[in-house]
Amino acid sequence: MNAPAQLLDRTLARWLTEHTGRGGPWELRRLAGGNSNETCLLACGEARYVLRRPPRHALSASAHSVAREHRVLTALAGSGVPAPRPVVLCEDPAVPMAPFLVMEHVPDAVSVTGELPAAYAGQEDAVIRLADAMVDALAAVHLLDWQAVGLDGFGRPEGFLARQVPRWHRQWTAIARRPLPAMDEVAEWLEGNRPPGSPPALLHGDFHLDNCLVSVREPRLRAVIDWEMATIGDPLLDLGLLLAFWGPRPIARPAMPAIQAVSRTPGAPGRDHLLARYEAATGRPAEHIEYYQCLAFFKLATIVEAAWSQHLAGELDTPYARALEHDVPALLEEAATLAGLRG
Repeated sequence: MNAPAQLLDRTLARWLTEHTGRGGPWELRRLAGGNSNETCLLACGEARYVLRRPPRHALSASAHSVAREHRVLTALAGSGVPAPRPVVLCEDPAVPMAPFLVMEHVPDAVSVTGELPAAYAGQEDAVIRLADAMVDALAAVHLLDWQAVGLDGFGRPEGFLARQVPRWHRQWTAIARRPLPAMDEVAEWLEGNRPPGSPPALLHGDFHLDNCLVSVREPRLRAVIDWEMATIGDPLLDLGLLLAFWGPRPIARPAMPAIQAVSRTPGAPGRDHLLARYEAATGRPAEHIEYYQCLAFFKLATIVEAAWSQHLAGELDTPYARALEHDVPALLEEAATLAGLRG
């Protein structure tokens, strides 16, 4: 449930007025949902904005960088990639809530997990239309000339795929508080079966339907959100995460079952449909896709295990954090299944 609206601290209100031209009064409402950056709705009269800031207990600075998100949203503005327009970035520690990013509010739009908006009732192809729009948006991200829009130096594309397993395995080792035997097993398989890789592109870093805003009126994608993990690298890692969470899952109690839950409803298209549309939209073959699905779940497991460690330390007590006791091992078991390491 969303928190009630509250008037802003005077210093913060003055800063927003100075940088937006809106005179106030300013109200802020913390929005529920999401497990990355804290998201708030800002209101000034009829004007609406979204404010994003790192959570109180950040998993890592790089995982919650609003400056990074601001840079990529600035590059995407006018590019054809559906994303909110950034308004202003604040990194001044003297301003309450800083650092934070203010961006446009996308009206009449929602994030979909297990249920479609009520207005979609009777539209039997609604999930297919959303899936197609989502894949088309991902293709637009990956086809973007990232150097031309000012993202040169945004990531390190050379050797990107070769760095992934060692990097995320080191991150897990640094925070590990319980044995996860499948972690080493999956890491070994990934290192021994790494494909040549794909030409570098802009990656969203956490791409799935839940990180898209869709129209409340019709099956149409309005914006892709939550860009704080974007980088330049192998684009098939985005596609791997999307497909890994899409449709029926290969283990009895999968991790994070709410993500893309509509993909498991009657009439939803299968993974092959999404894969074929992606290849047609990009003109690129999506080879070794099972490898990328496995890598995506391995990477996610290492990232969110940090939140489980925070839960054990008493720093984070949410339903999401408590569920990680099961979800992290389940992500690794599913990764092992995708790799063919399970019968």
